Amino acid sequence: MSIHRHIFKVGAWTAVSRVLGFARDMLFANVLGAGRLSDIFLAAFKLPNMFRDLLGEGTMQVVFVPMFTEHRKREAENKADIPSEHFASNIFSWLMAALLGITILGLILMPFIIMVITPGFASDPEKMQMTILVGRILFFYLIFVIGTAFLSSVLNAFSDFAWAAAMPAMLNLFLIGGLVVARHFSDDATMLYILSAAALVSGLTQTVILWLRLKRRNFGIRLIRPRLTPHIRTLFKRLGVGLVGTGFYQINIVIGTLIASFQSGAVTWLYYSDRIVQLPFAMIGLAAGTVLLTSLSDAIANNNTGALYAQQNGAIRNSLMFTLPCVAGLVVLAMPIVGILFEHGAWTHESTIATARAIMIMALVLPAMTTSQIYSRTLYAAQDVKTPVVTSIISLAAAVAVYLTLVGFIGYLAVPIGTVVSGYLKNLLLARICMRRKLFKFQRRTIVSVTLFGALSAVMGAGLWWANAGGYIRGIFSLGIAISAAGAAYLAIAWTANKKIK
Repeated sequence: MSIHRHIFKVGAWTAVSRVLGFARDMLFANVLGAGRLSDIFLAAFKLPNMFRDLLGEGTMQVVFVPMFTEHRKREAENKADIPSEHFASNIFSWLMAALLGITILGLILMPFIIMVITPGFASDPEKMQMTILVGRILFFYLIFVIGTAFLSSVLNAFSDFAWAAAMPAMLNLFLIGGLVVARHFSDDATMLYILSAAALVSGLTQTVILWLRLKRRNFGIRLIRPRLTPHIRTLFKRLGVGLVGTGFYQINIVIGTLIASFQSGAVTWLYYSDRIVQLPFAMIGLAAGTVLLTSLSDAIANNNTGALYAQQNGAIRNSLMFTLPCVAGLVVLAMPIVGILFEHGAWTHESTIATARAIMIMALVLPAMTTSQIYSRTLYAAQDVKTPVVTSIISLAAAVAVYLTLVGFIGYLAVPIGTVVSGYLKNLLLARICMRRKLFKFQRRTIVSVTLFGALSAVMGAGLWWANAGGYIRGIFSLGIAISAAGAAYLAIAWTANKKIK
């Protein structure tokens, strides 16, 4: 497998999805603004996304892909007890059975769930009731989105990364279409129903596309009577450990939303700031983590520490070469980015300032988030699911402590500060554990290169600050020119230097 080629494909599709996501968010801000309607939809939509991370992409991929890859290898050696199709279909059937129960419970308990995650909405009964109704509609999206996540994991195991990476773009296209239609209606409920329907149709479309992609590979996934085989017991055991760590992450999101719900517009400010900061992370960190899992597993299985260290250090150098200038750019240009992208229609200048402040803080965690992906994937490749969970629990507990300590003084900004503290603590813990187990070792070239990237990023950031302070950035065209020019100059020097450093 060509690692760099696959990382580029995943990163490119992620970039397309995020560009469409920004177009969606710009339209979202224009149609719904940053207030009552946006808070309702975003709070309700958080529920299926939460379970997607919990049961789908968050845990299922790192547990299922190594097991499925091992099973296919055993099948090729005529040592497997059941065909790979039956193996995957059995897991899929168990997953759908669990989802059926979760969906029924979610519909019944939706008033309680909404009260827990957005207690600040209780002061507006109509807002609370509408959030409950929209939450019930969107909860059906959970079935499709987790089905899509599972099918994506199967395709990833076949080293077919591009189709899975392209699916988020489908959601953005459908939501953009929903927003275009919704803007022609003045009734709040109708607008929210249209957006909810767009999300549901998108989920169904994604599931069908990935299922057909697998059929073209002569690999059929179907619902069968679930059987509790030894493979299922092993998967459930590992999945249970992973769910604990992912669950603590979701609790952290819930607490952040809870804190923000007491400040009007804060749920939306944090949503948009997170969307912008997640763009470089998804294109760089998540893309590398998704593709590296298989290659790191091979290196560890073959006890090839030289290949393991080379892949890890290469991934760190290449990831931080792109991540560090993103940090500098987001810190310096947060205000013009938010203002140019979103300050139209119902979006106010106060919302621009509030969102930009969150971005300037949250961007600082990007290097830790990116490198943590490499450390955690190393442990998963070594069949260690427990350690990443423990580090997540410790770091997220620290984040909650920061939230609760600072919220009384700085309000919603306690959330991005807690995110930064949590991210670096987790990164430090994972790095130390990997090095102690001789699963990771910094190479001199990596240390020198990363130091150089940091210095070059600081210089680039100073240049962008001068351009913004001088009034040269006034619209999306001048913003694009400034970012492109600064980025091209930075990459020309950084790429050349990285090649020459030995």
